[in-house]
Amino acid sequence: MASIFKRDGTWYVRWRSASRWTQRATEAKSWQEAKRIAAELELAERTRRRFKFREQAGLAAVQEDLPGTLADLCRWWLAERCSETSRAVESRRLKKHVIDQPAGALVLALVRPTVIENLLCDMERRGSAPGSVNKLRSVLHTVFSRARRAGRWVGENPVAATQPRKVPKRVYVTLTLEQIGRMLEQVPEEWRPLFACGPALGLRKGELFALRKADVDLARGTISVCRSHERDTTKTATAAVLPIPTALRPWLERQFREAPGPLLFPAPDGSRRSREADPQKILRSALSRAGIVEAWEHRCRWCGYTERASDNERRFCPKCLKRTNGSGKPLVPPRGRALWPKAIPLRMRFHDLRHGFATELLRRGVDIHRVQRLMRHSDVRVTTGIYGHLMVEDLRAAVEISTSLPGFQPPPESRAQRTDSKGPHAKFAAFLLHSTENGDSGRSDPGIEAAEVSGESTEWAQQGLNLRPLPCEGSALPLSYTPQ
Repeated sequence: MASIFKRDGTWYVRWRSASRWTQRATEAKSWQEAKRIAAELELAERTRRRFKFREQAGLAAVQEDLPGTLADLCRWWLAERCSETSRAVESRRLKKHVIDQPAGALVLALVRPTVIENLLCDMERRGSAPGSVNKLRSVLHTVFSRARRAGRWVGENPVAATQPRKVPKRVYVTLTLEQIGRMLEQVPEEWRPLFACGPALGLRKGELFALRKADVDLARGTISVCRSHERDTTKTATAAVLPIPTALRPWLERQFREAPGPLLFPAPDGSRRSREADPQKILRSALSRAGIVEAWEHRCRWCGYTERASDNERRFCPKCLKRTNGSGKPLVPPRGRALWPKAIPLRMRFHDLRHGFATELLRRGVDIHRVQRLMRHSDVRVTTGIYGHLMVEDLRAAVEISTSLPGFQPPPESRAQRTDSKGPHAKFAAFLLHSTENGDSGRSDPGIEAAEVSGESTEWAQQGLNLRPLPCEGSALPLSYTPQ
């Protein structure tokens, strides 16, 4: 029987192991807590002895005799059965959601489907997405399956009885051809060929990093995809040969001439880019500079007032009312200080360029089986499961033959929506319209604009220190945009 004692303010536990007595210091703060730790250690030791006895006697193991805890089983799977390429990612996942959780200290004899279900529910309450919960469920299912084959688990897999979460299907953020061209103009020079190849072939990040010059056959117009990062195989463990689009040939020819080393898209020193290389930050920065954003936040630098809008047109603060033009003369009419527009970038990942490749093919009527071959999915059901809700061309005929709407015309524009030509901003709006008609897409002459608004003040005097940045420019199409 286990015993406890206290020495120098620390509670110790002493119990009988297989061959000798063992004692260990604990972090218990009271006699009751130390007694509970002693009972758990004694139960674990008794379970270990029963398991070893049944194994030596040739008897089938039972769940009540399984040694170790759920955390121990996860550590065993990471060390013995998990692949080398996934070990770092799965180690972080299991440590965060299982090993460091109270369920991780539960002995295997007490692990039931309800324990796994409660673990997944706790993960949801902490704010994890349904896809993340399903991924942990899949990993735990693999852990118990491999443990059962190795004799470390008996009975049914407890994860099989849990309920998978429903992941909502979404329309991926994709770019038009015109937007891709504007984005490529803003990508740094060393990353631009890689960003051009991504939307053109739908390759994954690791496949682009591991692509070699020997994999490209310009004479036949093909490219072989057979590696990812440091592995000699792709995610689906299947090599593929893809046709090279005509618009991509100038980029590949340039890389053959200028890229150092055997890789097609290497780092500046010729080495392979690591897994930690993050093209997503470069993508979002390039989209913001190209003006392809989710929205614009207009902020006043004087009082902190903010408002959200879909454009970066000039706006004025409704709180900071200016009655003078900065030189002591009255401002007619008085208005607020100019707001500073700040781009809110799109929530777009580099992998979304691959989704955009497949989405554009489906929207143009390419059949799902060819899309599956170009995306190199292991099964066509994977393609239909991800992109099937985007195939709408087969529904267009059904919509057209449906009952048409009555022949009503749209209501005329109401008076409240019409622009009041005598309003206080009429001169400023007329000036903007005049500038647009004359083809002036940039900033107007500060002196002329100030004269139209106030009649006598200057632009610098009106804005003070609350300056407005220059708008983004660039509109080259990707098919016509070639490397210099």
